[in-house]
Amino acid sequence: MASNNEEAMRLEALGDLRRCLDLAREIDDLEVVEGADPDLEIGALYELSLEKENPPVIVFDQIVGYPKGFRVAVNVRSSRVFDTGQGLEQVQKYRKHRRPHPDPIDPVSVESGPVLENVQEGDDIDTLKFPAPKWHGDDGGRYIGTECMVITRDPDTGWVNAGTYRVEVHDKNTLCAFIEPGKHGDIIRKKYWARGEPCPMVVTVGQAPVLGAAAASTAAEGVSEFAVAGARLGRPIELLDGKHTGIPFPADAEIVFEGFMPPPSEVSVEEGPFGEWPGYYASNSRPEPVLQVKAVYHRNDPIIVGAPPMRPVLPGFWYGTGGSAHFRAASLWDELEAAGVPGIKGVWTMPGGGPRFIRVIAIEQLHAGHAKMAGLVAAGCGSAAYLGRIIIIVDDDIDITNSAEVMWAMATRWDPKTQTDIIDGCWTGYIDPMLLPERRAADNMTNSRIIMYAVRPYHWKDDFPKVNMVSREYAAEVRKRWSGKLDFLGDP
Repeated sequence: MASNNEEAMRLEALGDLRRCLDLAREIDDLEVVEGADPDLEIGALYELSLEKENPPVIVFDQIVGYPKGFRVAVNVRSSRVFDTGQGLEQVQKYRKHRRPHPDPIDPVSVESGPVLENVQEGDDIDTLKFPAPKWHGDDGGRYIGTECMVITRDPDTGWVNAGTYRVEVHDKNTLCAFIEPGKHGDIIRKKYWARGEPCPMVVTVGQAPVLGAAAASTAAEGVSEFAVAGARLGRPIELLDGKHTGIPFPADAEIVFEGFMPPPSEVSVEEGPFGEWPGYYASNSRPEPVLQVKAVYHRNDPIIVGAPPMRPVLPGFWYGTGGSAHFRAASLWDELEAAGVPGIKGVWTMPGGGPRFIRVIAIEQLHAGHAKMAGLVAAGCGSAAYLGRIIIIVDDDIDITNSAEVMWAMATRWDPKTQTDIIDGCWTGYIDPMLLPERRAADNMTNSRIIMYAVRPYHWKDDFPKVNMVSREYAAEVRKRWSGKLDFLGDP
């Protein structure tokens, strides 16, 4: 019963941002900070909180220069409210949560919702009234959208897509969204521009945690992130249709900007630079298209959800907000199995590589070429195609959540000459710090990938030297027997 109650609590928190914050407060996992400056101080406090593996949810209120009640919340999706275990247990739970229902649950249209408590149009529009922080020291502006939803509708199919892209405040009625080439939002907006039309677009900067997770995930083309989120909750997401664009957005969103994005040949502004999750300012700044805001909707005492990228070496980014790394590991595991790769025993993304750069896959080798099959599929499938760098295939006796064990497999089972594939022409983006200058200048968003097969060579794996260690089963037995009697053993 307790387990059912905990799951019900998690679903409540996933489906309602304000309920999530209330529950975090109830379990002493929320800290309110008053009087912080949005010019770097909020960003610095957020980054410092990530030095902990489990940073608290932080709500910034009475922000310098803004009225009380206009809040910024960070570490929301890493709250202990959503405690899903550790290591591969967490990845497996993400896999389970990805499909609690066989089919997505389509959203439903409603006529009203809390987001309509305040509506501004025309001369009343003022995007500057919301506390958009300058998160990093060398950022080129204030970014209101970091865990946001950028919502568009495909003009050919009617498919509504929601993605997460960084959104900068330019002036009182103009926002600038940076969307990497090849992302769904970019593909859709270019269809409108090819027709000589501006792209209708909606940006939400505060929404239920389940929607933040869905927008940041890699859903297939034609799949609604709102339907995916509905399946996770077991109920449909309620959407309102934008007055000016007809683009739907969550009825309980905190802040919504509705408008149109003309092609960059008509209107563009300098966007960036912005410190991205690889840990660099690789994307620099460049002219980017703008969202011309036609309406702003927001709740009373609105909450901006912030999840600005930080260096992937920070424990809180990796285990908390970087939980997206575990979600992507779960997605890759599902895709490998869907592609027919047998014997997958674990998928992990190594700390230091963020959610995309270093993937580790453990397999039980079943046939010759099995390791290569897993590596090549991982290099090209949907959840791993963008911005990758390293794929490591290991045997199933390796604890892939332990970086030392992975490196041990590399050091002792990998032959650089015969157990390596290097593939060029793979999809990357402007935020890749190793994107060659000539490719960057030519908008050639491609890089190379390395696949390293740190496995016992299949054709003589039975003759491979035996490992010198106590078996995991016997170690567990001994630990259980002596636990409580020997301090160095700790708990079972």
